[in-house]
Amino acid sequence: MSEFAGPTGPIRDVAPGMTVIDADGETVGAVDDVRLADAGATTGAGQSADQPGGPVAWIAEALTTDTDLSQQAQERLTRLGYVRVDASGLFSGHRYVEPDQIAMVTGEEVRLSVAADQLIR
Repeated sequence: MSEFAGPTGPIRDVAPGMTVIDADGETVGAVDDVRLADAGATTGAGQSADQPGGPVAWIAEALTTDTDLSQQAQERLTRLGYVRVDASGLFSGHRYVEPDQIAMVTGEEVRLSVAADQLIR
């Protein structure tokens, strides 16, 4: 069994306020929140629903504020980590970017490898 090594890939360089651009070159919105993976999570609340406070509780709280997310989506995002985007225009509301959907981070932009309509909302 291997230990979880922490965040890898471009998600580690994402910060609130950055502009998110999809694979089609369209602006999706701005980064509202970034949460890193909880590889041991078995529920949307993280590794243990009994743990008050701490990073796992913050993730669960951040996800449950968007009640439209299914339990399955919440659990997936908690395990994988995510970037929450405050979307603008036609795609208003929150969108969630999974770490493997980030192609690169340059300057103040997060470039995605997928179109905006493929993001969890």
